[in-house]
Amino acid sequence: MQSVLLLLRRYLIFNKRLFKKISFLVILLLVPLLVFAMYTVSTKEESGVMTVSLAMQNPADPLAKEVTDSLLDSSPLIRFISCETPADALTLVENGTADAAWIFPDDMQEKLDRFARGFHSRNAFVKVIERENNVLLLLSHEKLSATLYPYLSFSLYKDFFRDHVITLSELSDDALRAYYDAIEAEGDDIFRFSYISGEDASDRQNGHYLLSPLRGLLSVLIMLGGLAVSMFYMQDEKQGKFHQLDTRSRPLFAFGYHLTAVLNMAIAVLLALFLTKMNLPFLKEIVLMALYVLITVGFCIAVRLLCRDIRVIGAVIPVLLLTMIALCPIFFNVRALPAIQYLLPPFYYLNAVHHMNFVYSMILYAVGIFSFDL
Repeated sequence: MQSVLLLLRRYLIFNKRLFKKISFLVILLLVPLLVFAMYTVSTKEESGVMTVSLAMQNPADPLAKEVTDSLLDSSPLIRFISCETPADALTLVENGTADAAWIFPDDMQEKLDRFARGFHSRNAFVKVIERENNVLLLLSHEKLSATLYPYLSFSLYKDFFRDHVITLSELSDDALRAYYDAIEAEGDDIFRFSYISGEDASDRQNGHYLLSPLRGLLSVLIMLGGLAVSMFYMQDEKQGKFHQLDTRSRPLFAFGYHLTAVLNMAIAVLLALFLTKMNLPFLKEIVLMALYVLITVGFCIAVRLLCRDIRVIGAVIPVLLLTMIALCPIFFNVRALPAIQYLLPPFYYLNAVHHMNFVYSMILYAVGIFSFDL
């Protein structure tokens, strides 16, 4: 019991020293600020990785209006802007407001039916104007094709019955539409999305794309807090504040010193994840964070031991953080420089979210890093 009280007392003393450090308070406040900023950006109506202006040659055309209306709120990735005339849509592309313009023709149903009878560029019925040729615009073509496919599919269906099924050839378009719609094939039921661990991934498909890097960025903030406290430790050590500690007890003292800061950062991140409903199941979230705190403390102590000078560690910290952002699966799952990736704690933590094998890797990493530290 006394040992527990002693640990608690030291934890409170370490916290008292930490919260007197303005720089640590600033790092701690970065957690809610980052979450607030990303949520603000993600909820803005104009958010999107690209912008497409939409226009109709004839606003009264029913099919063109139906397609345009379906596009306007169809994707968080693409921001669609409705324009009154094709000239307005083209102007937005010319002045850089939009990346592309999609212009839908008059008598769109007739032109779509003509295309269904002969797949050829001379029968093209949607005019696409783009500022440049890049990957995002190529992906937007898939969005346009997917939106038009149900209408094209019905035209093909209608023509097939008219040409090959004599008994139904005299049916009206509305009657054939009733048969067509009777088959409820939305497409989503064809696929079951899951992670390699077997966990169902369908419930994570609706999150805003701008929030997907949030967990990774928060894990880097935890690392920043740990590396900052390594500098504080070196300052205190240089000022002789640890001279009463014997050599054998210093590693354990250093562990507690670093753990206090990293644990504070981890608690702030856990609160952010749970409040924003981006958390994993409770037990899994706690276990992964506990392991991440452990290996982060070990990593920060190792960096301090290797640098040995506060000026060196101050220069190394930005390089380490940028390397983690680039090589860990925060924005992209990079498969380059694996030897460096396996040295970075966020790499294990972020992969362990969906791959159970990385949990065991985190345990082995902890054993290895603390063997080095001691």
